[in-house]
Amino acid sequence: MFALLKTRRWFGFTALVVVSIIGFGLLSRWQWARADEQRIERLAISQAEVLEEVDSVNDLTEFTRVQISGIFDNQETRLVRQRPLDGGNGYWVMTPIDTQSGTRIWVIRGWAGASTIATEAPTIAFATQSTVRVSGAIRNFEQPLADVYGLPLGVVAKMSMEELNAGSAGKSVDNRVVQLISSTPSAGELILLPLPEVDEGQNISYAVQWILFALVAIIGWFIFLRREAQTPIE
Repeated sequence: MFALLKTRRWFGFTALVVVSIIGFGLLSRWQWARADEQRIERLAISQAEVLEEVDSVNDLTEFTRVQISGIFDNQETRLVRQRPLDGGNGYWVMTPIDTQSGTRIWVIRGWAGASTIATEAPTIAFATQSTVRVSGAIRNFEQPLADVYGLPLGVVAKMSMEELNAGSAGKSVDNRVVQLISSTPSAGELILLPLPEVDEGQNISYAVQWILFALVAIIGWFIFLRREAQTPIE
């Protein structure tokens, strides 16, 4: 039976099966790694540290719960584009808070739906101009996108320091963002963003599927080889 493996046709077929198995194994390994990352993120959200009111959020671990107080700078509000929520496309509305200590902290105030005209940004109501206490969760800045042009005024492509801080010259801006959970008084009539819902089960399922595909490839190869070996030569 294994003498067939010396033929050109079976040598090529076997090589294809081996490459497929290696590919399935790598994909399974990648899904396992993604599942591990998701598990770590889920634990970070559920076991996040809770801090009392702070003046700075520099270098705090993502999803740490904090309270900050200050005054929103509505003139510097930015909209982060392409942020879907519940099946609708929209923006994250971000406004910096200037604390009494002089620190500027960017706050994700909530979500606003996209305009029907792609080149126009929705009008966002100002946050309260009085001192506000914000309870929220720490989020990390994102990496900026290169070569982004033609965005409406006040719209940015990513929640990055480079894009958001363009109007903050002379300000001491913290290197973390606060996602608003609640505020006193209200920070405006926006839809509050939920914290990420993380479940590594789907990645584990995909990892197992790729392993099953590799097993199917091995079993199929053996069945085809055995069937051809038992087929009489005419």
